[in-house]
Amino acid sequence: MPQPEKKEPGFGLDTSIFTQVIETGDAAQRLMLAQQLAAFLAKDDVAAGEREQVVPVVLKLAVDPVLQVRQGLAHGLSGVAGLNADIMFSIISDDDEVALPFLSATPALSHWHMLAVLRVGDEARQACVALRPDISAEATDYILKSCPLKVALLLFDNEAVAFSNEDYHRLYARFGHAGDMVERLLACSDLPLDIRIMQTKRASNRMHQLMAERGWMPANDAAELVADAEETAVLRILTQASDEELAQVVAFLVNKAMLTPSIIVRAACLGEMRVVEQALSHLADIPRKRAQELMQGKGLTGFKGLHGKSGLPASCYWILQAACDVALDEQEEGITLGADDFGRRLIEALMTRYEAMPLKERTRHLEYVGRFAAERARLIAKRLKADLVRAA
Repeated sequence: MPQPEKKEPGFGLDTSIFTQVIETGDAAQRLMLAQQLAAFLAKDDVAAGEREQVVPVVLKLAVDPVLQVRQGLAHGLSGVAGLNADIMFSIISDDDEVALPFLSATPALSHWHMLAVLRVGDEARQACVALRPDISAEATDYILKSCPLKVALLLFDNEAVAFSNEDYHRLYARFGHAGDMVERLLACSDLPLDIRIMQTKRASNRMHQLMAERGWMPANDAAELVADAEETAVLRILTQASDEELAQVVAFLVNKAMLTPSIIVRAACLGEMRVVEQALSHLADIPRKRAQELMQGKGLTGFKGLHGKSGLPASCYWILQAACDVALDEQEEGITLGADDFGRRLIEALMTRYEAMPLKERTRHLEYVGRFAAERARLIAKRLKADLVRAA
């Protein structure tokens, strides 16, 4: 005999009463229904089929004409992880007072949902995504590439976001002219040094332009003052860099034609020989250890050969040679000289060594020390230079 056809068991929910409340009940009754259905969906033991049965009802409540009803529903659903996407986006598209608290809190937002909100949502909704502790890598990437400045700035306040070097460069490329962004970037301890240098260059250019427009001082004086400030800032960045960073940033400076002889001489006058080593190594295209050996006078040609290979002008040879000799004395004596003491020893070397150096050359190199060394050494160099000029 043929077996009777088996029927699938139905779910024990009668949604007609929910519909009746929506159609005939007052706002208080609809709010109570919204809260009850939200609590129902928040339960872990509700079957998937039963969840689907109440979706049409919840969607009606999500567009209820009374704000308090929609707020009650959104608040009740803000902790539901497996929320139906239509319900979620209906709430997100509501007025801000309903949508924004829900969007900030809902655990139902996947990385696809985050991207959808970022693409079609306004700035307020984009901001909610930017500050979420579970922000996805895809959402972060989209904000970095496409969202407005105010939204991008919020990423700095999100502890879940860790910027890569590429991210920093992307932000600077997009918003490098915005003061708020530059301020946040410069406050980051891991900001790539080339960005710090580019910002230094940009700031000095702006200052030069401003001084020229307002005629605060003669053009030549203004140019020298700005260049001095720029080189001082660049050298500070170089001296604070790790060995790996230093190699990268020197290469960057050379590529941008920003590694001037005066920066190298300035470093030498301050005793920052690590910077001098790296600069000469890169310019001469030899390993840094080999450059260090040549600076110590080793090899057939010693420092003279290194200087010639570096392409630096002859006018800075003796000051660099003197700095190398003082650094070697420092190493042999097993001491570490501060900037002022290094500068004083540099003056002593220029005045007492190098018989082949003409008096005119000594005067010029004292002028370098008077410009670039630490404060006390500068004063000594200026006095000595004045004495030599009077004696001549």
